[in-house]
Amino acid sequence: MRHSFLAGAAVAAALAASAPVSAQPVVGGPWSGLYFGGNAGAAFNPNHLDFADQSTAHDLGFNAGDNNDRFIGGAHVGYDFQPGGVVFGVEGDADFGKNINYLSSVRGRLGIPAGPLLIYGTGGWAWEGARENFLVNATAGGGGINNFSRKVNDTGWVAGAGVETYVLPAVSVGAEGLYYNFGKDTANLATLDTAEPFAVRDNRNFAVVRARLTYHLGW
Repeated sequence: MRHSFLAGAAVAAALAASAPVSAQPVVGGPWSGLYFGGNAGAAFNPNHLDFADQSTAHDLGFNAGDNNDRFIGGAHVGYDFQPGGVVFGVEGDADFGKNINYLSSVRGRLGIPAGPLLIYGTGGWAWEGARENFLVNATAGGGGINNFSRKVNDTGWVAGAGVETYVLPAVSVGAEGLYYNFGKDTANLATLDTAEPFAVRDNRNFAVVRARLTYHLGW
């Protein structure tokens, strides 16, 4: 009898663990609790540079090879509350890519469950550390090709929206789009060989689209 009771309890526990998350007795709703996961996607034109030749000869040529889209990936962690028909919480993330040393944020999330989906908006503070590389070709006065590289560390804001759904009792997948605003600035520089002046304007406002895979701890 004792062995039968233990076997029955084991079967019941296994069935409960395999039940859909909506059928499990999660306090506060299926989206409540601590979660963490990974994400991957693309940053669209995250390093847009414009140049102005300020030399008297106006002979400078510019090539910003990093003015293109790039792959980024990283991790996220957060905590959500679902007291009823609304979900709200906070999330932090950190992503990395070519010439992007880090792209991180701390954001609030506010969502509405719609059937199996969670549709949410998000926004908060953002930080970026990046490296800019460009070439300046000075043809006058015996000049040549000048290689420039400089570090950029910016603080700004981020806002966006996303959608998420469970595919396993504790695993969800989703997609989100985010807009990062780190502002614009202009730096006055000069070529290294002939000291011809020029200005570079840095526009670090860009969009990110990424897929998410998240594990929900449920506490």
